Amino acid sequence: MPDDNQKALGELVDSMGLLHDIVALRRRLHEEGYLFFRGLLDADELLAIREDMLKLADEAGFVNRDRPLPAGIYSGQTFPASRKFETSPLYRKILELPRFNAFGRNPVLTLLYGGLLDGPILEHRRRIGRITFPQSFKNTTPPHQDYFYIKGTPDTYTCWIAAGDCPAELGGLAVMPRTNHLGYIEHEPMPGTGGHGVPHDKCEALGLPWLTTDFKTGDLLLFHGLTLHKALDNRTEDRLRVSLEFRYQRAEDPIDPSSQQYHMHGAFETEEAPEVKQTQ
Repeated sequence: MPDDNQKALGELVDSMGLLHDIVALRRRLHEEGYLFFRGLLDADELLAIREDMLKLADEAGFVNRDRPLPAGIYSGQTFPASRKFETSPLYRKILELPRFNAFGRNPVLTLLYGGLLDGPILEHRRRIGRITFPQSFKNTTPPHQDYFYIKGTPDTYTCWIAAGDCPAELGGLAVMPRTNHLGYIEHEPMPGTGGHGVPHDKCEALGLPWLTTDFKTGDLLLFHGLTLHKALDNRTEDRLRVSLEFRYQRAEDPIDPSSQQYHMHGAFETEEAPEVKQTQ
């Protein structure tokens, strides 16, 4: 079943008007716990990464070959029940894509974070390139703070980027503003997800809104390591959602060793799944 918390969502505030006022951007980031920029990034670069990822998904049988590859239409092939996407051979191949990895050193991101953090920055090696399957509600990432997983310094900042237009029904991400001022919130095992998070009722008790938008290719959402956020359900019938995550911190701050390795390092499955014929 889809997440009922998607019914009442506010709109992210666009910070493009403050792009040339770094002091104002720092203030807003500190106060709200996030910044959103409409159309800041190069859409062509992102669409090239999207195509790279979809080509791998196509080789694994998950893309409908009767439709153009960039559309990202799901083939209907069932993902093996014994597998998680994040430990699959497909995901391991995504993490090796040259253009995907190079985007973490994108000059726009590097300059922006250098200004926001007022000094030398360090990009985490643990980059994430995710493909979310339609109607896969049990795999929707629950509310959480990245600090629970990333450790190191709480002042780590995540970039969430849609590689392709991502309207509400395709999922996207929602953040709860100003939760970066609440400190670390206790996380609990989330049944059915295989991970930890903050239960929805505890999030609602905070009395703060969830904010999201219809993301366009080139949009950038970034947020603090203590800002509560969650994925939204991919409620489409046949569309794959493609998204990217990159993380940055001050170079002088502590970093957990896991952030200097591939995401899911050491957890990948080594055997390919049996080939399954695509659903026509």
